[in-house]
Amino acid sequence: MQSDNRKNVRLFAVLILSVLAVIVPAGTVSAKKQPKTYPEEGKVIAKGLHEYAVERYSHTYTVVTDARVYLLDCQEEPGLLESTGPDCGGDKKIQIGDVIHFRVDKGWAVIAVTGIDHPGGERQDFEQKLRILKEELNTDPKAANAPAVQPQTTDTKPPEPKQ
Repeated sequence: MQSDNRKNVRLFAVLILSVLAVIVPAGTVSAKKQPKTYPEEGKVIAKGLHEYAVERYSHTYTVVTDARVYLLDCQEEPGLLESTGPDCGGDKKIQIGDVIHFRVDKGWAVIAVTGIDHPGGERQDFEQKLRILKEELNTDPKAANAPAVQPQTTDTKPPEPKQ
């Protein structure tokens, strides 16, 4: 009688393991991350500089969407002997007139960037975060479709490098 109980326990254990073997991989497939999306679309209408530390500047971009106007800060650190960091955008730097796609995430505008060289010589796609310095409603919906004007910059200019 005890051997029948052991057979039943083994049979039950095999049945449970078989069910788990089918359920667990199916759950893993459904739990995979969804591809990241960039639902916001806006036109870069101006560039400028933002002083974030004494004599340290980063590039800013004014981006107009149908509903909002954003002032985005690139947040790229300047090199050792430079006062201004590089433009955002990877190999293709963000320029006035560009249409960018992004998503807003906790005070940041996140854009997809392609073609950056990484250590080891590999090139890959990644995301770049631009800090939202200012966000307001777009009171002129035509501005998102208007032709870009020549660069508008802030009055702040980085000082010349010290010799």
